[in-house]
Amino acid sequence: MRCNWLAALPLACCTLAWAAPQDDPIQPHPAMLSELADQSIVTDIGQAGNTLIAVGERGHILRSTDGKQWTQVESPVSVMLTRVHFADERTGWIGGQDATVLKTTDGGQSWSLLNYQPELEQAIYDLHFFDADNGLAVGAYDLFWRTDDGGASWTPVDSPVGQGELHHYSITELADGTLLIAGERSMLARSTDQGQTWERVASPYFGSYFGAVPNGDTGAIIFGLRGNVYLLPNVANLPTLEGDEYGEYPLGEIPDGQVTQLSFGGTDSLFNGIATDTGALMVGVNGTIVEYRNGQSQLTRVDGGGSAALGDIHLLANLRALGGETGLNHIDSGR
Repeated sequence: MRCNWLAALPLACCTLAWAAPQDDPIQPHPAMLSELADQSIVTDIGQAGNTLIAVGERGHILRSTDGKQWTQVESPVSVMLTRVHFADERTGWIGGQDATVLKTTDGGQSWSLLNYQPELEQAIYDLHFFDADNGLAVGAYDLFWRTDDGGASWTPVDSPVGQGELHHYSITELADGTLLIAGERSMLARSTDQGQTWERVASPYFGSYFGAVPNGDTGAIIFGLRGNVYLLPNVANLPTLEGDEYGEYPLGEIPDGQVTQLSFGGTDSLFNGIATDTGALMVGVNGTIVEYRNGQSQLTRVDGGGSAALGDIHLLANLRALGGETGLNHIDSGR
């Protein structure tokens, strides 16, 4: 099995920050423009209107209008970038190592640096914005922040999510507006009021989740280590959990009918995914691509992912854009 480079990001973040003298703050360095940028590690792909935006190692940011040809754009940092999120076709943000937050207001053609704090030794793993001003960020070692000024400033969120120094890998808005955070050690947290209040909810297994995608009107598909994938038809109805005196949370018990394990005959860890009109697509180690079709209890493997780890998949017209350990690639949607 190939190295799980996504899971290694927290360690890399700490290693880079450790060498800085405390009285001499590290200054960010712009990413170098390279003809081989599209062949370097890509962790996430987002969409601004009809344009795809890919991010990854060394601060690389790339744009494409067809998912085949990619052009690198200037980036104010050279750290690993982990996630890109757009609130509309022009306004978007990127999160990364060293608590980095970048912002664009022109559809990803140019990016400005809003936050850079290597002294925190924390990476941002996901961002979610409700509009151009209000958003949330989650990440390594219980990083959980809120902004109401478009990311210019951030404040910690006081909630059960931020207890235990866990890594929070994703935050997802479902079709009914419910928010779901998925992370390390079976951590699932829910909000039904746009992130104002949070509660821990029962989990079907004790392990790490790397992501979630919306499914149906009220549900989600959660996925993570060793091929663990679960369909939760109604996240708002999951039982809530109470922590013990040490701040530890049990798995809890999920009633029959509120969770279905989805299998694909393998134990490949899955890192990222996207909802589709018929279900979802997820990607992970060893070039794994699996598809869920609504109403089924089995996942189907999709050919064309290669053998290297994949960090994300995104749909554009009749094409599936892939990003991962060996850079950017694509396959036809019909394959």
